[in-house]
Amino acid sequence: MKKESGSVSALERIGQRRSNTLTSIAKEAIEEMIVTGELSAGDRINESALATRFNISRGPIREACRSLEHAGLVRNVANQGAYVREMQLDEARDLYEVRQALTALVGQLLVEKASDALIEELDRLVEQMEKAADEDDLDSYYSLNLQFHDTMMAGAGNASLARYYDDIVKQLHLFRRRGLVQRGNLHASNAEHRHIMEALRQRDATAAAERLSDHVMAGWQRMIEAT
Repeated sequence: MKKESGSVSALERIGQRRSNTLTSIAKEAIEEMIVTGELSAGDRINESALATRFNISRGPIREACRSLEHAGLVRNVANQGAYVREMQLDEARDLYEVRQALTALVGQLLVEKASDALIEELDRLVEQMEKAADEDDLDSYYSLNLQFHDTMMAGAGNASLARYYDDIVKQLHLFRRRGLVQRGNLHASNAEHRHIMEALRQRDATAAAERLSDHVMAGWQRMIEAT
């Protein structure tokens, strides 16, 4: 009898792990759809369509949406379903101000910790962004821009900072793409990246922090002008 009870418990644990895994997969997939712009602020998240697309049941989709609500990306409405959250300008401003402070700290830490190989990788991304800007390729630029900032964050080597930064950046995906849409903004953004790289190569912590701080708030200004 004990063996049967233990067997049932093991099966329940396996089922729970599988459910958690499917929920994590669904959560990451929906996040990616928001980041890439496939899902925009205000869009309804179609559980049935996503369940078919990912070849899973609707349960993990629903759980993923609950998790994304806690992350500030989704709004669940009783008897209506889940929607990509629409962020107000004053809330976005608050998040940009926090991101500004965190990003300045990233600059200071990078000067201390970044290897020459990391600096070269960041330079390579800046060159790729320049090519995307020349071709007016917003999707490629946006993806490379995320990679650029993620690479800097990883190089800063501070897990706690990375967690706070990631939470904020995920929410700002609801807004950030629009600030790059206007013609010329891609080149303006990448010029700021070049100034940041100059400070990093010179190992100037003060300049790196200031230029990253300025870059974040210039992004805010571009977003305001695009609304």
